[in-house]
Formats: sequence, C-alpha cells, structure tokens
Amino acid sequence: MMLLTAALLPAMAADPLTESLQTRDGVKLEADIYAVSGATSGVVLLHMIPPHWERSSWPAPFIDALADKGWAVCVIDRRGAGKSEGDPKEAYEGDKGRYDVEACVKRLGTDGVTTLAVIGASNGTTSALDYAAWSATEDALPVPAALGFMTGGAYTTAQTPLEAAAEIPALFTYSTAERKWSAEAEGGAPGWVHKEYAGGEHGTKMFEAKPEVLGDLVTFLGAHL
Repeated sequence: MMLLTAALLPAMAADPLTESLQTRDGVKLEADIYAVSGATSGVVLLHMIPPHWERSSWPAPFIDALADKGWAVCVIDRRGAGKSEGDPKEAYEGDKGRYDVEACVKRLGTDGVTTLAVIGASNGTTSALDYAAWSATEDALPVPAALGFMTGGAYTTAQTPLEAAAEIPALFTYSTAERKWSAEAEGGAPGWVHKEYAGGEHGTKMFEAKPEVLGDLVTFLGAHL
C-alpha cells in the first residue's frame, strides 16, 4: 500500500471553477474546484445524504480555510444530488459511491495534487471509507493521507469495515447525543483522533452549532497534508 506523503506549502488559492466530472461508470457529476497554484495537497468534501443535501451545505468559511492553507479543494455534488446525474441511493449503497470520490481525486491529480484528504459528512463517510479501502488495493489510486468522519454511523460501514482504514489517520467529530458509534471506534488505530462536542449537531450542521470544529479539522489536516 502506498501511503501519500506530505507536501510543500503552495501559493494562494484561485477562484473556484465549476466543472463537470465523469465517473468510471459514466455518471456526470458537478463540482466546484478550488485550484491553488503549485498545490500538491488537496481535500475532497463529500456532503450528507443525497438528494436532500448537496455541495452547497459545506460552509464557505471552511472551504476558504482549507484553500488558505494552500490546499486544492474539490467540493462535489454526489450522484443524484444537486446538479449531478445518477441514482442517489447508489451514492451510498453498493460500490459506486467510491467512483464519485475517484472522479474528484483524478481531477485534483490533473493539477498536480499527490497528497489528499477525504472528509465525509454523515453518510458521505460511507464513500470516504469505501474509497480508502479500495485505494489500498489498487496501485493506480492514491491512498488518502487523512480521513474525516463528521458523524459516522452504521451507514459508514455498510460496505466496508472501519478496520480497512486502520493505517490512515482519521478525525472523528460527533455530538455527545450521537457519540455511540464513534466512541466505539476510539482506540481502534493509533492515528485516529476523536472530538466530541456537547450540544453539537449532525454532520455539516456541526459548523453552525460548534464553530470550533472548523479549526479542529484544519489543525488535524495540517498534521498530515
């Protein structure tokens, strides 16, 4: 397994580009690409369950904070959500959700990104984990240097056991009210970090309920990108 290594800090972020990406099974996805001149590190953001949620649910201050660190960012409408084609259930049931992640990873790769993190919110964590495990078995796919599970649950491991990502550093963020699944994973691997927020919210709703989650995520990623 090839684990990607850290990169030098690139130049400032450019304005986002809205682009159409195509998955290996022929589904067209729409994404915002925040390109950074010279960036070799990037972040893929996977929103909560489609079609009810889409890429606009990621708050602009968080995306800006990632780009300000010199990281390229791909914010995708998962299949069946927003302006993307496809069956929304296939975004999290079966093996096709990982193809959405692959399309983002390949797009960032065309700009020179070789080190990446994947952050999933709610059942976006399903595709994040599925891709991570898949990439470990496919030489052509870069293995994430870090993962973010924003309120993981039983849906996260619907296709892939969490242990499949044991070698990848991961940050688990969750409210006290929804701590059970994440807390059970605590201590599962040396690189896994857990952040519990009393009075927090689910998935990307955590950014409004507990604004400090933004800094916690950026700090964690900074240790691995």
